[in-house]
Amino acid sequence: MRFAKALRPAGLLMIALPLAGCGTSGVSDVPALRLAIGSSLAGAQGKTLADQNKIDKTMAPGCAVGLYTPAECDRHTKASADRRAELKS
Repeated sequence: MRFAKALRPAGLLMIALPLAGCGTSGVSDVPALRLAIGSSLAGAQGKTLADQNKIDKTMAPGCAVGLYTPAECDRHTKASADRRAELKS
């Protein structure tokens, strides 16, 4: 009986600690986010069509999964079209 009183708080503590840890941890799956968004952007400066393609390849998945707001995606689409027109002329 003496041990039964000690086991109850220990059992509750064993359940509470993992739950608390899971609720306060930071981003846990950065590699999955990196796979979803891609790594084309590194080194792109938008100075060539190839650079603009890299930028667009990085933005498109972020827009598709809702990482960016619709307004941000629309702003990027317009800016990309403007930049492509500049680069072609």
